[in-house]
Amino acid sequence: MKELKHLMYFERLLDDAHNELVRQAEAEGDLAIGYTCFHAPEVLLNLGSCFSVRLRAPHTTSMELATYYMANNSCEFSRAILERALEGNYSFLHAMAGVDVCEANNRAIENMEIMHAQGADKDKFFYCNLDIPYSDDEDCVEHICEQVSRKILKPMRENYGVDTSDAAIRAAVSEHNEVCRILTEIGETRKLDNPPITGYEYAVLVLVSYVCPKRLILPLLRETLAEVKTREVDTQEKLPCARRRRRLRDRRPGPDPAHRELRRAGGRRPLLLRQLPRPSGDRAHGRRGCAHAGVPLVSAAHRVPAPERAAPRPVPQ
Repeated sequence: MKELKHLMYFERLLDDAHNELVRQAEAEGDLAIGYTCFHAPEVLLNLGSCFSVRLRAPHTTSMELATYYMANNSCEFSRAILERALEGNYSFLHAMAGVDVCEANNRAIENMEIMHAQGADKDKFFYCNLDIPYSDDEDCVEHICEQVSRKILKPMRENYGVDTSDAAIRAAVSEHNEVCRILTEIGETRKLDNPPITGYEYAVLVLVSYVCPKRLILPLLRETLAEVKTREVDTQEKLPCARRRRRLRDRRPGPDPAHRELRRAGGRRPLLLRQLPRPSGDRAHGRRGCAHAGVPLVSAAHRVPAPERAAPRPVPQ
């Protein structure tokens, strides 16, 4: 298939947390708010002139500095985030939203705050750590509303003058849901017998939607959706694997007499090839597409991520 028009640009955006679209939004006066977990209220981080950036640490090779402040058996992702923060790679942020669901992330964000990783010139910078309940009963809803209002909306309004009215929240929800609709519509094409988009390309689109300002990435996602709908799909005869098999078949030589004798002497099996003994015991062998807990990571029927995939989820309006 012909390569997607914006694929290489999307890949470049994923090469750096402070990517081109983030720099463009900041040049226009917008404020970047970092977060590390999907439990954080992403929609509320995109109110008014604010936009959310899900922190990543691409091309990390060493975590020696972070390991000095955190245990060496703690989560590598959290240590990589802390390493990049201490190096100053997240100095473009204006706030950091954490959630109290992962102890390693908590320690990483705590060290960022103690070490003043945001920079000395960010006097309005604020850290917040939300206590996320695991239920949707009335008490938990009231609790999360109080947490979000006090720890996110109030500092955004008082420190940066961000509009946190109901109209601004509804506008952010509408924008977020459009991103979800586009990604869902693109993901549905993966269920076709001959899908017009590969799993890798779809994963890139999902990741880009998390790390770039929504208003700047939306036009590119709309254009990509239109491109996927009209994309010419390779037939089975044109697929690279089919072409490779055909070339091998066309140039395959006849049976080698020496090899035939070797197989005959070895009981229909070449003597140089021996079956390695399998490990004994009741070891559970991992299979592609399955987690150790038995939860499928990829649907065998449709070759698409399972319902628990990392694509953004729409918010009720």
